[in-house]
Amino acid sequence: MNAEKDLASYFTGEPPGQRTNAIRWLQKQVMAKARALPRSFATRAEWEAFKALLRRDLPGRIGIPSFPPLDPAKTVLRARVRLGDDLACERLDIPVDGDYAIPAFVIRPAAAGRLPALVWNGGWPQDKWNRNIQLMAARIARRGFVVLAFDHAPFGETTSFGGGISWGQMDRVRDAMTLVMGMGHVLGISQLALRSAETMRCGAYLRSRPDVDPARVGLAGLCQGGQDTWLAGALDDGFAALAPFCSESTFAVHFAEMASYHANGDSSPFPFGILDVCDIDHLHAAIAPRPLMVRTNLPDNWWPVSGMDDVETLTRKVYRLYGAEDRVDFRAEVHEHDITGPFVDALEAFLLKHLA
Repeated sequence: MNAEKDLASYFTGEPPGQRTNAIRWLQKQVMAKARALPRSFATRAEWEAFKALLRRDLPGRIGIPSFPPLDPAKTVLRARVRLGDDLACERLDIPVDGDYAIPAFVIRPAAAGRLPALVWNGGWPQDKWNRNIQLMAARIARRGFVVLAFDHAPFGETTSFGGGISWGQMDRVRDAMTLVMGMGHVLGISQLALRSAETMRCGAYLRSRPDVDPARVGLAGLCQGGQDTWLAGALDDGFAALAPFCSESTFAVHFAEMASYHANGDSSPFPFGILDVCDIDHLHAAIAPRPLMVRTNLPDNWWPVSGMDDVETLTRKVYRLYGAEDRVDFRAEVHEHDITGPFVDALEAFLLKHLA
C-alpha cells in the first residue's frame, strides 16, 4: 500500500489537475516555438534575408497548392447585368484547372480605361451573396474601382453544403468545412493555405483584365478573409495596397492566452506547422513597404488585442527600415463584426488615397 499522501507538498505550486491538462501542455509548446522566432532585425538586409527564407519555406510548410498558370481565356462569363443606374455586375468563374473554377462577382463602374481594382475576401462563412459585401463592393465601384468578391471553399457555390448558408445552419457549413479540410490535410493542404492560393489566383485574374490597371490592384478582407489578406499579401507582391479587418493577433497569443478562456469551434484559421517558419506579425511585416491599413474590432474576443499590439510593433519596426512607416495605419474600433460603419469608411478612404 502506498504511503499516505503529503498534503503540504501536494497542494504546493500549480494545481495538481493541471499536470494532466493537454491544453496547458500544447500552450507551452506554442509559447516555446514563438520565443524561438527572430524578431530583432537591425538592418533592412537582415530583414530581407529572413523574408526570403519565409517566402521560400512557408508555402511548402503549410501546403499552399500550386495552380497551373492562369489562362484568362478560360474564364466563363455566366451573366452580365446592370446594377442600379451606374454599375455593371459580371457573374463569372475564374479558372483554376480543368476540374475547378472559382465563382465570383465582378462589380464595376461604366467608366472606360484601366481602373484600379480590389479583391475582397469574405469571412467565415461569407460568400459573394452576402448583402453587406455587395453594398461595400457597389460603394467602392462607384468611386471608380473594379471590385471582385468570390466564394472561398467550402462556402457559396464551392460545395453542395455552402450556398446561402446562414448562421442558423452552422451544422451544414461545418460539415462542408470538415470535408474540405479533411481532404486537404491528407493532401498536405491546410485550409488557410488553400484560401490564400484562391486569393492570389483572383488577383492574377484581375491583373489580366483589359479594364484593370495591373499596378493598382488592392486586397482586403474581413476576419478569416483578413487572414487571407495578410498571408497572400506577404507572399504576392502583385497586391499594391492591403487592408485586413478583424483578424489581428498572433498565433502565439491566440493559443497562449485565448485558449484559456475561449474555444474556437473550427480549426480552419490555423495552418499546420506555421510556427516553424513565422507568426502573423512577420506576415504583416513582409508586406512592407506597400501601404497597409489594419483595423480590428475590440469586441472580437477571438482575436486578442494583446497579439495586435505585437503585430503592430514588429510591422512598424520593419517599415521603418524602409523609411515607410507613414504607410502603416493600425487602429481598433468598437463596432460590429462586418464591413460596415467605420470599417467601410476606412477602406474607401484608404483605397482612394493609395490606388485611385
